[in-house]
Amino acid sequence: MKNVNTIIVIFFGVLIIALVSCKGNQENDSDESRDIATIVETTLITKDSAVRIHQIPAVILATKRADLAFQLSGTVDHVMVKIGEKVEQDLALMSLYNPNIDPALESNLAQLESIKAKIVQVKRDVANLRELRKNNSTSKTAFEHKETDLKDLVAQQKSINAQIDLAIANQSESIIKAPFDGVIVAIKKQQGEFIGSGQVVLTINQTDDLEVEVNITHNLWKSLKLGDVIKATYQNHDLELSVVELAQTADSQSHLMKVILKLNVSIDNAIGQQILLHIPETYPDVYQLPLEVIVDDGINRPYIFTSIDGTAQKNLIQPLYIEVDNIVFNTTTPIKGEVVIKGQSKISSGMRLQNRQLKD
Repeated sequence: MKNVNTIIVIFFGVLIIALVSCKGNQENDSDESRDIATIVETTLITKDSAVRIHQIPAVILATKRADLAFQLSGTVDHVMVKIGEKVEQDLALMSLYNPNIDPALESNLAQLESIKAKIVQVKRDVANLRELRKNNSTSKTAFEHKETDLKDLVAQQKSINAQIDLAIANQSESIIKAPFDGVIVAIKKQQGEFIGSGQVVLTINQTDDLEVEVNITHNLWKSLKLGDVIKATYQNHDLELSVVELAQTADSQSHLMKVILKLNVSIDNAIGQQILLHIPETYPDVYQLPLEVIVDDGINRPYIFTSIDGTAQKNLIQPLYIEVDNIVFNTTTPIKGEVVIKGQSKISSGMRLQNRQLKD
């Protein structure tokens, strides 16, 4: 029995020594693992300006273009041109028939001749009565009545002259003439059709000077100034345009800013064709890195790791845009230390790092 107790005591003693030894080894292993730094590749980055090229489609327009309309209603009498026809300034393009124009003019002219004859006669009567009044051979009332008649006739003459001027103006308005040398783009009414006052019937373009109009964001608008030369592509050809107008207020609905650019060359048959503008937008004081360097936390809060004194530190970024395989971004605070560009998937904040700097 005594031997059995001795064996038990010896067994437990050995077990305790073994457990203490294992614990010591585990602590040593833990200390060693804490001393091991993760090897990563890093690089230094600084802020710089970046230029983003926006590809914006537009339609080529004539700089000088006009929608033409009659200023009175009536029926189209004659159409003197065809679509695509080249015309010279002041050439008659279309005429209008209004049944009230010519009769009104003829009636007023007849009335004017009649009134003129009456005025001549009344003036003689007034002169005769004035002489008779000197001898008291006629009454004052008769003389004053005749003077009143003369004044009435003069007033009627002025009124009819005004009506005649209006009829002549309407007569001139019954013919539309080309406001400048150009090409007929559209004919919207044909002979015999009724049109209302102000209704567009013709469109004419001058083809020598061409331009485009685009509506862009305020940020992109801020990158432009009058006179800037913008590159463009038209049917696989490189062109240049100059900024000639910059709107100073945004559209109330789209909130976009209008910009007008003039083509620096003349192109035949280009009106209505599409052109692709390459408008640059400058981003000052930004960072740029390969897209693969960025870590996405899954909740739209991308970040990068930096190594500061051999320790990993997370830095949230504010992406601006992606250009091919690179990302341009900003941060709320300047980036300190070296940026981890390889091995970032194996680390977390606070881990020890062994930097292996990227060589140029």
